Amino acid sequence: MNRCSEKTWRISHNFPGKSEVKVLFEEKGMICREADFRYTSSAGEKEERRITVEFSFPVLDISGRWYPSCGFDRSIKADWFPEVESMTSISAPVICFFNGKGENRHTIALSEVKQKVAMRYGIHEENGVMLCRIDMILPRGLFLQGYKLRIWESAREEPYWNTLADVRKWWEAAPEWQMMEVPGEARKPFYSFWYSKHQSVDADTVEKECRLAADMGFTSVIVDDGWQTDDNSRGYAFCGDWEPAVKKFPDFAQHVRKVRDMGLKYLMWFSVPYVGKRTKAWERFGHKLLYWNELQQAGVLDIRYPQVREYLKGIYLKAVKDWGIDGLKLDFIDEFYLYDESPMFTEGMDCADVQEALDILLTEVKEVLTSVRPDILIEFRQKYIGPQIRKYGNLLRVSDCPGSGISNRVGIVDLRLLSGATAVHSDMLMWHEEEKTEDAALQVLSCIFSTVQISVSLENITEDMKRMLLFWMSFMQTNEKLLQESQIKPQEPENLYPQVLVEDEETQILVQYSRGRTVDLRRVSKCMYYVHGVKEEEVCIQLDADHRMDFRIKDCRGDILDEGSWENISMANITVPTGGLVKFIKEE
Repeated sequence: MNRCSEKTWRISHNFPGKSEVKVLFEEKGMICREADFRYTSSAGEKEERRITVEFSFPVLDISGRWYPSCGFDRSIKADWFPEVESMTSISAPVICFFNGKGENRHTIALSEVKQKVAMRYGIHEENGVMLCRIDMILPRGLFLQGYKLRIWESAREEPYWNTLADVRKWWEAAPEWQMMEVPGEARKPFYSFWYSKHQSVDADTVEKECRLAADMGFTSVIVDDGWQTDDNSRGYAFCGDWEPAVKKFPDFAQHVRKVRDMGLKYLMWFSVPYVGKRTKAWERFGHKLLYWNELQQAGVLDIRYPQVREYLKGIYLKAVKDWGIDGLKLDFIDEFYLYDESPMFTEGMDCADVQEALDILLTEVKEVLTSVRPDILIEFRQKYIGPQIRKYGNLLRVSDCPGSGISNRVGIVDLRLLSGATAVHSDMLMWHEEEKTEDAALQVLSCIFSTVQISVSLENITEDMKRMLLFWMSFMQTNEKLLQESQIKPQEPENLYPQVLVEDEETQILVQYSRGRTVDLRRVSKCMYYVHGVKEEEVCIQLDADHRMDFRIKDCRGDILDEGSWENISMANITVPTGGLVKFIKEE
């Protein structure tokens, strides 16, 4: 029997009207229902419309749960545990339960990807049943005649990554959904100035580093926080005018031209929501805020005002048209939501709902920028990475995790599972100047399934470190389509993906991030690249005794250490250095 059908549904709401659940489609192990809420336009106008959908299913062979912002915690929760929230600027409404073999056991996704949704899925201790509850508030001014929520479920026993790919395709099939185009440059190595320079950027410093970046094969650079202020104490008191600091950048348009003449795309950082108290913009918008942050000496702009949205849109258009930049890093949009102290809908606002206003803002920003530069690059960062964001941006980056290879790896895989053809970027890589080359290579390998961003001072790295970077950047570019665009197959989500595979008809790329694992070559069709992301050097190989297998071992710099072949054996051991690569070729 279809497990998706074995549940009791209960719908409640705080407004007079009707609700009905119907099945839209059902096939083996998969079902999509629609909860239809109908009411008159006057119903509940004095209070928010609240709806709740509840159902349950038995917890059978479930070892963990995954959702887009779960981070390191994939554990099953009790039914009293806090809910998981999603909206345009935070995560996405999907939860996947999996077993110890990495198979899907039960996945639930919602059609509501814009408005705030609270999803609580927890095990009931008395009987081992998963209690599921979805809570929503319908914003004032929207859904006046009714509202429909679609709930997609799958209990198919298949690799969990296939189920999540089906969720993504379901979202993409919505009539109004259209992904932002992804230029080829979005998948080439980026250099970022954030960790290497922080706010200490100026024209000479940026241009000097850009020459080194261009020589190493980087194709794009991101100038982060600091270009707009002479104050280097961080914080956002000087954010809001978005004019280059004259002492640092006397002629910003000329500076951008110099960098672009080196063959580099130029991207700039903007803190979208903040307007600081030490800006000219404060006089204009200091009374149009969702929230005031005393520590930052800055407020979050209230984008329900059309004047605020027009101002922000004009800032970004000016940067592209007047300064000639190629892209924008739009930061902190997860600050756009209603706070307890946010003002009520009032005169001058054209949207009662912040998420609706955010959709209008980002849609118009994308449209106006692509009309000037069709290949514009727009980056957003975890945790604002859901299907709505893919409409406005073509780069999704891992959240800040300086020096943490495991955080980068987990963040990249989590993004890849739902992001489809949108480019996924690592957080910027950085390390201490005395770091060993092999250990820095482990950080690079944590990002191999993404576009890598580097943020170490290139003028200070050793030749040995440079060789390592060049070798692995070359490997990533040579195998770009397979590494970045094919279906990623990450094993053991409960253990934070210790082994990740991508493959096509002829080639496999396998990366191992934990010790004591074997490399199974028995099902290799022609070629496997084995990437050694661990410090233990002995690797056990399983072989097909009926075929000869050739191998070549390289270290993290690309130097050949050993090569040979095996015949008529089913097991072998080899030595692979930290951060190394082995190419296996199967001979008929």
